[in-house]
Amino acid sequence: MKKQFLAVAVIGTALLVSACEGDDGANGQDGADGADGLNAAVRVRDLAVGDADCIGGGTALDSGLDANGNGVLDDDEVTITDFLECAATPTLRALHASPDAPLVNILVDGDAALEGVDFNTGSGLLPVGQGDNVTDNGVDVNVQVEAITPDGSNPIAIDADLELPFGTETTVIATNTVASGLPLDAIVIENPAGVPVTTGFARVQIVHAAPSAPPVDVFVTEPGADLSGSAPAATALTFSTDPAQSVTDQIEVPADTYQVRITPTGTTTVVYDVEVELADGADLLIAATDNVFLGDSAVQLVILDGTASAFLPDASTPAAAYAVHLSPDAPAVDILADVDATADDEALALAENVSFTEFCFIDGIPAAEPDTAYTLSVVANADNSVVALQFPFVANKNEGATAIVSGFLTTGDPAITAIPLSTNVRSVATEAQIRLTHGSPSTPNVDIYLLEAGTTFDPANTDADFADVPFGADTGILSIDASVNYDVYITAAGGDTAAIEVLNFDPEAGSVLDIIARDPATDGSEGTAPLPLIVRYDDGSVAACTTT
Repeated sequence: MKKQFLAVAVIGTALLVSACEGDDGANGQDGADGADGLNAAVRVRDLAVGDADCIGGGTALDSGLDANGNGVLDDDEVTITDFLECAATPTLRALHASPDAPLVNILVDGDAALEGVDFNTGSGLLPVGQGDNVTDNGVDVNVQVEAITPDGSNPIAIDADLELPFGTETTVIATNTVASGLPLDAIVIENPAGVPVTTGFARVQIVHAAPSAPPVDVFVTEPGADLSGSAPAATALTFSTDPAQSVTDQIEVPADTYQVRITPTGTTTVVYDVEVELADGADLLIAATDNVFLGDSAVQLVILDGTASAFLPDASTPAAAYAVHLSPDAPAVDILADVDATADDEALALAENVSFTEFCFIDGIPAAEPDTAYTLSVVANADNSVVALQFPFVANKNEGATAIVSGFLTTGDPAITAIPLSTNVRSVATEAQIRLTHGSPSTPNVDIYLLEAGTTFDPANTDADFADVPFGADTGILSIDASVNYDVYITAAGGDTAAIEVLNFDPEAGSVLDIIARDPATDGSEGTAPLPLIVRYDDGSVAACTTT
């Protein structure tokens, strides 16, 4: 009964609504016709050599709307351009791999492309060929490597005219030694540009750019692999400007972590050992250069990834330090190291029985991890429980430091302290490198003058090269002209009387040294005026610190 009643109600409602509707009205007038739409249009266009977008020429597909209805896609109607073919601009990068050369500028067609490039430093890939040097086949460029010298002569170390085909990337490695004569040699490596790396792989190319190293084999293996059962990735790679002898092909390997080991050709005697992560899609050039820093290996590795360069230290590369005892009232001392990462007091002996005015070389400070932190203790040699000084020391692979212990232990002010200095012992054939340090605790602030030998010393009319230098400060490493002799004067700040004179100082080209102002001995045997101490690093004359 309920269903029947509901059906009747719905029907009745529908009839009521129908009865309320009126008749349809008359149709209105048709609207005006709309304007015709614009036709899409395309065109294929040949690009001439020298085109702003495709310097080597090619083919472009332009598209847009034919706004003026002339049936042609005009230039001002183009909204999208796709390049069907495009001969890409060549790219160029440089690596400074000459172990005794100074900082250099890289000039391309006379303009500075890179400035102040140091040894073992490489650039990214830079586009070239935006001028009149474009030919039908590529780009002709002149590349010059300009040595930066203290006398401002800046001789040209490399002057090379290169023909760079379109769609290529070229690497120029400046190598060999200045000592063997200028111009330097150049290894020129040309590869196709824009070739994608296979997904899941990395691409590597290896270069022997170390003039002092013999022919080598290069193994790229999974970590820990036995070399006797492994095939080298490169064999008999030889230092040469001929890429056929010194450069491998570009090699693709699955992206992973690898152990790279270098051996003299035909042996499994490892002279360089490092683990490196080769990321998916990485496109790397790895160059072996001369090792002029720390460790026993003849070579170092530098990686270029197309944007910058990075140094890869050998697994056994240590840190090192030069210890200098200049505290006039401290006895002979030992230097002990404690590893900060552990709770134990290791008391590792780095140097023993170093007396006032003595200095020595601490070789092989373990640096297993980056920034290995130590606390160094300077203790009495006669009784190691008598601690004169403790200070932090960070051991970074392949980095050296000079640690000067100065100040007074018991008899004066300032108190005994450490003066830490970074030290780069790379010898540069075109200059002498010196650093002047105020290490005399009894002397107030000083002015330092570095004059050409024979110049009249007239502080009243001559500005100090370094003014108001406090105890513990230094000049930084100065690159000076080794063909000139110098007179060095140190006065009290604002004074006109030299407290220290180093006259007719004759620096040798390639020398690296510290000149440190120190106090005289407290027993009066050296007078009362401060004295210079000279530490020379480049010739191996600094004796190794002794330990038992």
